[in-house]
Amino acid sequence: MSTGLIFRRHRTVGPLVLALLASTLACSGGEDGSPEPATTSDPSVTSTDPMAPPTGSYEDFSPERLIEVFDLRVNDTPIRDVPGWVPPEKVVVVVPEEWDRHQERMAFLQEVAPGVELIPVRNMSDAVERGVLADADAVIGLSCSESTLAAIGPDVRWIQSGSVGVARCFIPEVNQQLRERNIVPTSIRGMTARAIAQHSLTLMLSLIGGMDIHHDRQEDHIWGRTQTDIVKDKNLDMEFQDQTLFVVGLGSLGTEVARLAHALGMRVVATRNSSREGPSFVDYVGLSDEMYELAAQADVVYAAVPNTPDTQNMFDKRFFDAMKESAYFVSIVRLPVINWDDLKDALRTGSIAGFGADDLPQDDFELWDMPRVIMTPHVSDYSNRYRDNQFLLYRENLRRFVAGDEMLNVVDLDRGY
Repeated sequence: MSTGLIFRRHRTVGPLVLALLASTLACSGGEDGSPEPATTSDPSVTSTDPMAPPTGSYEDFSPERLIEVFDLRVNDTPIRDVPGWVPPEKVVVVVPEEWDRHQERMAFLQEVAPGVELIPVRNMSDAVERGVLADADAVIGLSCSESTLAAIGPDVRWIQSGSVGVARCFIPEVNQQLRERNIVPTSIRGMTARAIAQHSLTLMLSLIGGMDIHHDRQEDHIWGRTQTDIVKDKNLDMEFQDQTLFVVGLGSLGTEVARLAHALGMRVVATRNSSREGPSFVDYVGLSDEMYELAAQADVVYAAVPNTPDTQNMFDKRFFDAMKESAYFVSIVRLPVINWDDLKDALRTGSIAGFGADDLPQDDFELWDMPRVIMTPHVSDYSNRYRDNQFLLYRENLRRFVAGDEMLNVVDLDRGY
């Protein structure tokens, strides 16, 4: 899949490719800006930046290396301690969008689950029509939704979601059933963080560079280089070393965005809910109650918090009023986290300089058509590695489930992610 960036009035923009290339080139240097050594196809070899992603295939990673590279969470309790767990005999696996590869994908998983019957399905409807969920011990690739819980049998102890977002697990009825039926849900958190971070950086660079404005002028056949006709937006083309990025939510995604921005020369500050700890490239890590103070310092705000009851309407008038008028707001969060009327008011009145997002209300064309709004249709996680990384996590969690070990990326049914 490709990630075509969509602008207001549904126009695609070639210059954005240049922004992405610029970010890639800028981020390939070391901490001091010097070029990195040549990379190899050996997945164990990384650049001199310990946070930089390795190249090549990841299939031969050890479990420890997989956890390190993708910043995965290891659960405290082995799944063998969950009431009703037994070594599985039958696991249903969703293989979406690439059915022609389902035999290859099953062989990849079978390596860690000898003797376990793996049943590939195209989607939920296919699984229900074939009646394969009723006697399954685990399900890989479905969400912990009401429809999934209604379709699976009583022996399921593990549901591996195929996405990072797990908001459906916190619908009260679903959350209660997961607890009562001793079902452990897991997500693919971290496996798509680099793709989303790189996409997010493209949105940031496009706003800073005014690529939306330049595309409008290109469409109108305006060269615009003379002093009388040059773009004079005061918020454009600020050099990176003069800017501060505020990351709201320093999880695996926020950390990768911070790393990329730091590599460009930006000062990075952040908040996280759990502690004040952060990597060396983040200048300051505050707690969530400091977000208004930090927003006032930022030239770009990047929103990367999960969708939980505590984050509903988190970005509202008070937050946008705290931002500089010259600052950009870039969001990767789910829709309920933003007060969209307040955001439109902030854009309309000039309280903030612009907005970039990978998800926004699909029918709010007033927002779509506002100047300095750059949007993409929820495609930031798409990349050439998307499915491969997904199945890497599937395989390691399947290995752990078969052995009864500690699972990865277990969803905390109390905290909301």
